[in-house]
Amino acid sequence: MYLPIIDSMILIKMFVLVGVSSSTLKQNLFMPNLPLGEYRIFVEKFYRCESTRNHTLQFNCYLSKRTLNITELKGNFTLLVPFDDTVILDINFASWSLSGGWKPNAIVYKTRKACTHFKNVLGKTWNSVIKDFNIPTSSCPIPVGTYISSGLDLRKLEEHNFPKVYFYGKYKMTISFKNENNKLLGCAILELSLIRPWEKPI
Repeated sequence: MYLPIIDSMILIKMFVLVGVSSSTLKQNLFMPNLPLGEYRIFVEKFYRCESTRNHTLQFNCYLSKRTLNITELKGNFTLLVPFDDTVILDINFASWSLSGGWKPNAIVYKTRKACTHFKNVLGKTWNSVIKDFNIPTSSCPIPVGTYISSGLDLRKLEEHNFPKVYFYGKYKMTISFKNENNKLLGCAILELSLIRPWEKPI
């Protein structure tokens, strides 16, 4: 039985052609350098706004690197009063200015019924926080207690209900909880960057 023999030079040319085509395809992937678009969140810092000594809602947390690609939020939430809908939620994003320094009020979100609205804003992230901080209920109010986490993977923060398209850059997110008399009950700050989906954190 006769079997056709493929010329080795033709075979080599075919492999080279496939390799070049594959390389060209990778280089031509559309990666626009637009100022806004879909983003990934890279959290750089988490800290309290000030001493929590007089706060009734305390956020005693810190960032910890589990691997090169995974950063976790560890620590505890200590609630000396229930976290409920009598609390006022105030979220303020400051953006990093090109000339240096924070410029406040890039995004402002202030509302009553803090527990319900915070749950809505966080989306699926709320359930991750509830689970990883061992909080006994996912509904409002959250009862008095100390809730400890051995590690919340910060990639879960991307399951929020904030707008999915926004301006890229560095932001400082201040989350404040106040009572009806405007007294500060608790406060925490996240410094983060919104980066393009294909970019790596600097």
